[in-house]
Amino acid sequence: MNISLIVFIALLILVIVFFKDFHAFVYFVVATDIFLRLVTYLRANIIKDSAFAFLKAVPANVPEIIKSFDLGMFTEILILIYIIVYIIFESFLIRNFIKKKF
Repeated sequence: MNISLIVFIALLILVIVFFKDFHAFVYFVVATDIFLRLVTYLRANIIKDSAFAFLKAVPANVPEIIKSFDLGMFTEILILIYIIVYIIFESFLIRNFIKKKF
C-alpha cells in the first residue's frame, strides 16, 4: 500500500476524531492539497535535487494520492468527492468574505 495514502488517511481520521467538525475536514483536505502543490512547485523550480532528494517521495497533490491506486470507479467517486470538498471550501470563503465585507 502506498505510504502517502496511509499517512493522508491517518491524518484525516485524526482530524475528524479530534475536531469532530465538517469544517475541519474540508479545511484539512484543502490545506493539505495547497501544501503539496507548494512543495511540488518548490521542488520543480527552486530547490536543487541534490540538497533535498527526499522531496521526490512527496506526492504532487491530493488527486495524485487518490489516483495512486487504480481502483476504477471508486477512484472516480473519490475524485468527485474531492471536487465537492473544493466547492464547499469555496462557498465557505465567499460566505466569510461577504460577512466581513458588509
